[in-house]
Amino acid sequence: MSGAKGIYIIGTDTDVGKTVVCAGLMYLLKSKGYDPCYFKPVSSGGRDTENGFFSYDASFVKAVSGFDEDDNMINPFRFRIPVSPHLASEMEGFAVDKEIIRDRYNKLIEKYRYIVVEGCGGLAVPLTKDGYLQFQLVKEMGLGCILISRTTLGTINHTLLTVSFAQNAGIPIKGIVFSGFSGDDAERDNIETIRHLTKVPVIGVIPKIEGINVEDKALGELKSVFEKQ
Repeated sequence: MSGAKGIYIIGTDTDVGKTVVCAGLMYLLKSKGYDPCYFKPVSSGGRDTENGFFSYDASFVKAVSGFDEDDNMINPFRFRIPVSPHLASEMEGFAVDKEIIRDRYNKLIEKYRYIVVEGCGGLAVPLTKDGYLQFQLVKEMGLGCILISRTTLGTINHTLLTVSFAQNAGIPIKGIVFSGFSGDDAERDNIETIRHLTKVPVIGVIPKIEGINVEDKALGELKSVFEKQ
């Protein structure tokens, strides 16, 4: 998958704020006159509508940013059951096909100036039953990553392990974004400790955003928070 012009958003864990960061980043890029595309190769969880089944994540990013593209292009593998893709595919009876992901991605990078790819969890998440892990997809795309981390207890271990895994796999971590910061002194120390130990740039600290709900497409103060970043 050559010709990459974008970034892959990964997390230290599930529910760390990847979708919120992707939505905010897409909103900022569009507001500054770029031509960005959001791409979610594999998703778990969503809703049935009269027009089909759609990912919560992709729907939220569209609602925040105003981005409009066919969901079959930007989110080719959508599982209903919110579990790891390898298990969801077995439970729902269809498998993730990396050739289809490659095809969609190559078409999108020809059409758009920049691409924001949202991963499904972390680098070591299995996308298929035969052990095809997410970091392998990242490498095939030739993209660097932005790592989304929590600020709460446990984040030092999770973040350092993920950075070390990425380095060993030859995947560049371009920066870390901390999500859900409360302003607590212990959380502030977590951020500074990670910055010191990883030597990876901290490119954003996102506070807790009231009124935000990805499943309900409730934006809260997301736009104003990202405008201040």
